[in-house]
Amino acid sequence: MTHRRLLPLLVAAALLSAAPEGAQPAAPASQPRLLVVLVVDQMRYGYIEQMRGRWTAGMRRLVDEGAVLDETRYPYLQTVTCAGHATIGTGAFPSTHGIILNAWWRGTRTASCTEDRTVTSVPYEEGGEPDGHSATQLLVPTMGDRLRAWSPSSRVVTMSTKPRSAIMLAGKGGVATWLDDRDRWATSTAFSPAPEPTVASFIETHPREALRGEVWEKIGSSYTGVDDGPGEAPPAGWSALFPHPLAGAPGTRPSRFSTLWETSPYADVYLGQMAAHLVETLKLGQRDAVDYLGISLAALDYVGHAFGPDSHETQDVLLRLDRTVGTLLDMLDAKVGKGRYVLGLSADHGVAPIAEARVAAHEPGGRVRTRELVEVANAAFERRLGPGTHVVRVEYTQLYLSDAARERVKADPSLLAEPMAALSALPGVDRVFPSDGLERQRQSPDRTVRAAALSYVPGRSGQIVVIPKPYYVMSNPDSVGTTHGTLHEYDQHVPLIFFGAGVKAGRYSVPATPADLTPTLASRVGLTMPQADGVAHHAIFTTAAPVPTP
Repeated sequence: MTHRRLLPLLVAAALLSAAPEGAQPAAPASQPRLLVVLVVDQMRYGYIEQMRGRWTAGMRRLVDEGAVLDETRYPYLQTVTCAGHATIGTGAFPSTHGIILNAWWRGTRTASCTEDRTVTSVPYEEGGEPDGHSATQLLVPTMGDRLRAWSPSSRVVTMSTKPRSAIMLAGKGGVATWLDDRDRWATSTAFSPAPEPTVASFIETHPREALRGEVWEKIGSSYTGVDDGPGEAPPAGWSALFPHPLAGAPGTRPSRFSTLWETSPYADVYLGQMAAHLVETLKLGQRDAVDYLGISLAALDYVGHAFGPDSHETQDVLLRLDRTVGTLLDMLDAKVGKGRYVLGLSADHGVAPIAEARVAAHEPGGRVRTRELVEVANAAFERRLGPGTHVVRVEYTQLYLSDAARERVKADPSLLAEPMAALSALPGVDRVFPSDGLERQRQSPDRTVRAAALSYVPGRSGQIVVIPKPYYVMSNPDSVGTTHGTLHEYDQHVPLIFFGAGVKAGRYSVPATPADLTPTLASRVGLTMPQADGVAHHAIFTTAAPVPTP
């Protein structure tokens, strides 16, 4: 590390060691000292039953010794990563927290949910991107934000390979770490003016390049299905068959390593090791304060998109996830202590089967190509509005109109009738309706309208909503593999598991959403989340929650 980079680390370390512990009173012995949020990106609920008999370590402990809320579903439409992590982090739905998608149309361009040009990147490795990320688009506080305001001495630490995941779990402060768009570990000035010394020391002593020679091979002996199913779309450098070298097949560009590493269980292992390092060096859960650790494991998402939910690769990631979680729990038991932490696990969304696999099996399914949506809708608008580009963007289920078309439609809503009829006639499209007025439909008896309303934010959402039929995925013209982002069961139904201090083991068949995760954890330390849409599940604990602190 250069002297230029080392100086701010030393300064930050000095400031950290000299920081006052704050005014929070000593926590009672029965109160957890550490709140842990674990998000497994793209983990649909069905994996619990599919893998339970093959898990032997951490995931098996969570299922057997934890409280499993079997009826947990996202109630909203756009089940994607940024919205899901924001929902878990805040306990609110997109209509409340404002994060509708991973990116949305901002009038002249699409911008990500974490883009913030008022902050700059703080890289841990050379060559990081100059632009920064933050939670500036988030409209309500996360549990981390609430905890820091309630107890200035509390430490909030989150990490993921995705900026949107780490940031939406953290909120607007704390120690948040992610891989930037140039595949370098980073944070931003929204969180710290200089690299966090403990994170920097881990990254410096654990270079990912040391794994370039590793080969991802199966660790189990019993996998269902075939190792090269229809529609699998491995990243460049790999075939659809095991083994998968992290350096890629002979002739693969060296720059592909980072992508292949992210699309492997090695990325989850790395984050687990980073978490262990930060728990130890920052003394998370080991001080006279309540701390928060948020980890988003994204390997399953990358692998699921490429190989599909039924692939040998996905099954192997789930087997290895069991080991990674087991190592994490063992570390928390040893460093923090059993009974001194409480953990909640969920997922940001599920995943659809690969469309081509459904077709090959003569089952309903296919693709709804976004380019065709634009072409069909635009042609219909031209018949009423004249030549021009009237539909400027599609983001998942949202069609965005040009400023001029939007003003015309606002003055005359009947202009939407013909484009919506044309869209409804496309194969794979279930329903089409305008977004205007959805903010008044959050309690609609129509499940589809209600789901769209809970994903709707005026000024951010599109003007037309397109709902695909079950097993039809919304995709770009060149997309392969599979995705998520709908209100169908395979996208909405995800795990919700609580484990640790005071949790009563069992399976609970009560309606729940991932928005319940952080209110439930927060309640165990007397912390309130007044803007949450989710609820706290007190019945899964052996003791009553402490009296909330204003």
